[in-house]
Amino acid sequence: DLGSTLVFPPMVFSLLYVAKIPSRFFVATFLAFVVALSVIGFDVYRYYQFKTENPQSDDAVTAYEEVSLVPLKDYQRKRILTFLAPDVEDPGGIGANWNRIQALIAVATGGLGGKGLGNGMQAKLGYLPSAVGHNDFIYAVLAEEAGFAGGLLALGLFAVIILGCLRVAGVAGDRFGAMLAVGAAAMLMTHVFINVGMTLGITPITGLPLPFLSYGGSFLVSCCLLMGLVQSVYRHRKEFR
Repeated sequence: DLGSTLVFPPMVFSLLYVAKIPSRFFVATFLAFVVALSVIGFDVYRYYQFKTENPQSDDAVTAYEEVSLVPLKDYQRKRILTFLAPDVEDPGGIGANWNRIQALIAVATGGLGGKGLGNGMQAKLGYLPSAVGHNDFIYAVLAEEAGFAGGLLALGLFAVIILGCLRVAGVAGDRFGAMLAVGAAAMLMTHVFINVGMTLGITPITGLPLPFLSYGGSFLVSCCLLMGLVQSVYRHRKEFR
């Protein structure tokens, strides 16, 4: 899953930075990332041209996927194109761009104080489908019902947790504990940034859940276990050695 893969680069680079890897490694990796991004961008641009020339040809899209040298699935190209050029991929806003539009409407209509818990119309009336309203776009539901104040409060609480993980890394008793706490902070920050970003239309839709808020038992349990590990690092901090 390409969306889940996006979590790993920030986490890996954070850990490598804490491990004091030579800077030339970061430069080389950054250049490789730029090259890979350029190749993907060129492929999506060709796909964009292809879509404008053949707007209704599904068979031709399958043929393009077969001749393309970039190992992207058609739905992945559509997600990128929906983010960069929504009028091309979904001109009427009733297809791939529907959830994003409804999420933006939910955030906008929430106002400063929101409509009240359980009174959000976008999810309640089905404009924002329940399949994504409780998972990928839970922040849109929160922003509509609790408003800008509630959304900002949620982001503030996430910031407290992330900064707390970094503080634990600073007082960790060994390097392993420090790297564990930094990795936890990087993972949470990446999830929050991408999830809230796709709700606000500033990042592509990837399907990453929002920690502690999105519906889903396995991810919630994983986050709780991660916080337990960070708490263990703090419990065995330098003062106790």
